[in-house]
Amino acid sequence: MNPSTSLLPTGTGSATPREYPLEYDAFRQLCERPYLEYARLRTGDGTRAARSVSRAFADLCAHWSDTLRSACPAAYAWEILNAAVDGEEVNGTVGSPRLPCHLTAAQADAVRLHHHLGLNLQKTAALMGTDDQSVRAVLRSAARTRCTALFCLLDRT
Repeated sequence: MNPSTSLLPTGTGSATPREYPLEYDAFRQLCERPYLEYARLRTGDGTRAARSVSRAFADLCAHWSDTLRSACPAAYAWEILNAAVDGEEVNGTVGSPRLPCHLTAAQADAVRLHHHLGLNLQKTAALMGTDDQSVRAVLRSAARTRCTALFCLLDRT
């Protein structure tokens, strides 16, 4: 990827792996914007979101061959992204805003991508590294799960 086309600040995570650089660049071009939007929802802050996505792409770049050899590269990348977002500081503490949530991680991710970011089922499934039917199932189960917290942001499914 041409660093000038990256949505991340200059100099952050713009390396390209030695092996399979075209595949990495294509993957990054497809995923960078939705990864940033998702990370912004999770962290509540654009700077922390950009930092976590930069870290995720740096990890992917460093282990790109492993990513391609995994059973599902998109699912592997999704795990790396979530680990990077989980490691970001939120209100002075390291942790994830999803921890107190009443939904499972898969439900919360599907709700964020599909309902909050407006991605269709196919794009949601592709980003999470799963199939459309699985996303449909977790969205339905999320809709049947109600939070007892007064101000749950994910309860609007």
